[in-house]
Amino acid sequence: MPDQNQPRQAEPYTVFAHVYDDVMADIEYEQWAEFILTEAARRGFAGGRVLDLGCGTGNSAAPLLRRGYEVIGVDASEAMLDRARERWPEGSWHQADFTDFRLDGRFSLVQSVFDALNNLLSPEAFLSMARRVHAHLEPGGLFMFDINTVAGLRELWEAGFVQGWLGDDWYGWTHKWDEESRIATVEAGFLIDGTEWIEVHRERAYEPDELRSLLQQAGFSGTELIDYPDGEPAPAGAPRLWVVTRRP
Repeated sequence: MPDQNQPRQAEPYTVFAHVYDDVMADIEYEQWAEFILTEAARRGFAGGRVLDLGCGTGNSAAPLLRRGYEVIGVDASEAMLDRARERWPEGSWHQADFTDFRLDGRFSLVQSVFDALNNLLSPEAFLSMARRVHAHLEPGGLFMFDINTVAGLRELWEAGFVQGWLGDDWYGWTHKWDEESRIATVEAGFLIDGTEWIEVHRERAYEPDELRSLLQQAGFSGTELIDYPDGEPAPAGAPRLWVVTRRP
């Protein structure tokens, strides 16, 4: 941290919400949306309601909203959702845990991007999430998401530390990896309006066979692991997987 004062502790994605869009300004949300829609169309998606699980400040839903889709966003952080409501009032934004959310109606497509599902820290939590997604999909509906593997989280940042300034505000975080639990811990520090904060974020890595098994247990079929941006089968040892699966 720039200052040696003891920082205040904050829940994940609360203080971060205030600078998230500036920190992530270069993320290719538009290209991800085009990739998802292209791959979904190849598998029969012809439109309908879309659920964005882990929608954050709405950036992943925005390209779909601009294309005229009805998008419902779910996120665990009310602070992130406040930003989404402010920036994208045409969307519908709901605070809920990934493992027990309940929404009205069903969806033709559920998407989740930018490591959101790595926040599920156990296979049991992932399975609970997958069952909720399955319950919210129409028959034949698709679930598409990206997720970090062991290779991805182990080498998240080679230097172990990143930082930057946004005007007078500062952010920086360190990364630690635990091989046994397959959990990466990120300590994110912020200096916002002269006050220091710290948030602790944790992500668990998931491997291909585990993902296939969990999705099958949740009732999905035809699970494919593909690579971005060409949609070809993901190579062995890929740091990030894109997963496409279907409710029969």
